[in-house]
Amino acid sequence: MRMNEMLKVGFVGCGTHSTNNLYPMLKYSRCRLVAVCDADENLARRNAGVFGAGDAFYTDADRMLDDCELDGVFVVGPAAMHYEVGRKVLARGIPLFAEKPPAPTLSQAEELVSLAREHDTIFMVGFMKRHGLTYKKAREMMTDGSFEPAAGFFKYGHWPMTDLNNMLLGMCSHPIDLAISFFGDVAEVSSTLSRDARNSISLAVTLRFQSGKWAQLMLDASQPRIQERVEISGVCNGGNALLVVDNVDHMEFHRQGQRGIDVLVPLPDINPQFDLADIQMWRPDYGIPNMGQTRHFIQGFAGEVREFADAILEKREPYPSGAESLKTMRVIAEILQQQTIETK
Repeated sequence: MRMNEMLKVGFVGCGTHSTNNLYPMLKYSRCRLVAVCDADENLARRNAGVFGAGDAFYTDADRMLDDCELDGVFVVGPAAMHYEVGRKVLARGIPLFAEKPPAPTLSQAEELVSLAREHDTIFMVGFMKRHGLTYKKAREMMTDGSFEPAAGFFKYGHWPMTDLNNMLLGMCSHPIDLAISFFGDVAEVSSTLSRDARNSISLAVTLRFQSGKWAQLMLDASQPRIQERVEISGVCNGGNALLVVDNVDHMEFHRQGQRGIDVLVPLPDINPQFDLADIQMWRPDYGIPNMGQTRHFIQGFAGEVREFADAILEKREPYPSGAESLKTMRVIAEILQQQTIETK
């Protein structure tokens, strides 16, 4: 495929999330929407018309896949749909983008990865926070050696839920995947669960990584809205450092200076500096009409759609790949097993 060509993609799923956050991002990638599918014909017709597929709307995924010559397919809906439709896409050798979680169970996610390998095609999972601008910047600092992480604290809260499986596969798979993206392969998982008077879940998870580093995750499904905070301690230029991301769009990097402002009385050879030169901060300026300042770019939706298209064009593994997503699915499976044993 020549680089001046657009990818012809199909999209399965026309729910609120996909319609608000993913369909609009196609225009920022090398994707041209040519077919839309949803069990609700009215929704399929609406999205096909609004996002450029015209009259190419379907209520049957098999028919869409048979009728259309596609370079890639987005599948965004319930976990069971990701698995069922995803199998059909991969079996045809078509690159697949499946929203997280890739399947309801670890074994089903493993099946999708095997299918992608068997048919030598691309399989990407939509953990969009990996493409969020603050988290991407943090990862770049770790990769280029300017910040060496040591330990992490991830606080993630959202609306009340009483089912642990749904909580972990849904919203709380995000902080688990983020921790893995920063610290690598997990060696050990431990978890403690509690419930409030409404039976909503709070879960403490400790991940120890193969590197010997660790992260603490506080997952709380009893909040009125999403709250997210990440703190990663480590080393920068031989001194202690702390990287903080608050609600995705506010990033702080604290470094230990050679001279501290806590020295109130001047001492020989120590002149305290009363400034904030050791703190760097970044937040978006929403007043600037710039793509990079919009929610969809900051939170990673645009980044993940572009990554899928670029991986297809460049014939490489996407980030994160389906195989990489299995690391998160394994942590979820281990937590579920621990809590099942705990309640017996």
